[in-house]
Amino acid sequence: MENIQTTMTTDIDNIVNSFSSDDMESLMVLTGQTSTQKSNQGLSRLNINYDMETEDGVSLTRGDWKMMYEGEMVYAKTVKIRPILRTYEWSVFDQEQGTFSCKSVQKPTMSGDFPDTEGGNKCGRLSVADEEKLKDDDPTKLRSRMAVCNQVLYCVISGDFVKGNKEAIKIDAHPVVAYFKKSGFVPMRNFIDSLTKQKKIMQKCWINMGTAKQKKGSVTYWTPVPTLHSETNISAEDKELMKKFADTVKAANQSVLEQNRDSAKLQVVVGEESLADDFNATPV
Repeated sequence: MENIQTTMTTDIDNIVNSFSSDDMESLMVLTGQTSTQKSNQGLSRLNINYDMETEDGVSLTRGDWKMMYEGEMVYAKTVKIRPILRTYEWSVFDQEQGTFSCKSVQKPTMSGDFPDTEGGNKCGRLSVADEEKLKDDDPTKLRSRMAVCNQVLYCVISGDFVKGNKEAIKIDAHPVVAYFKKSGFVPMRNFIDSLTKQKKIMQKCWINMGTAKQKKGSVTYWTPVPTLHSETNISAEDKELMKKFADTVKAANQSVLEQNRDSAKLQVVVGEESLADDFNATPV
């Protein structure tokens, strides 16, 4: 409790000091008007399209690639990407809320711990051995199965796209991020592994990205189909972009770690309250 009080006092003092020194930028951060985290709004996200039509009723092709570009969605049957940075993260998506209920930090390898926004590790994902020790209806096991590992590729993308109104648009070396999970995880991992075996650096490789239609029972879905298009040299612009992508990851991780610490503190407080309740409970 003393540490919390000290922190609160320090926060208030910092607000007063920023206000007194006319440091408006720091003041807005300290009072919650803005954030120290860098925005990712300018980074387009590449996805496989599952929509049948646009909001205006224009028909779309399921299984094409799509991304936001200059404020509107654009589509292409195939695209070329060149990965600059690859990371991994764990997440749980809440279907009812339409948002992530948990996300972990991003790391360049899958080894080690992945602190998450709920104060835990890997959003509750257990090892296979630990899962096998639990019954199928155990809440901990069910929670573990909800956690998904994402392979995150920060890339540049090129291709011939069309807008929702079918107007053609050519895009060249545009920064983009793509998340490959579940059925999309293995094809991308295996392809990059094949580049490694050939001693090819992924940052030098332009990769053709198609999709393949799959069906499992009544569910139809599409998986990425990567093939090597060509190789190029790493430029000064690529090196600068690598730094920007790294800054994006660092900012995201900082946010996750802050939430991890806050959630862990809350769990301790709740645990202490539960112990107090048990201690003070009157025996029946």
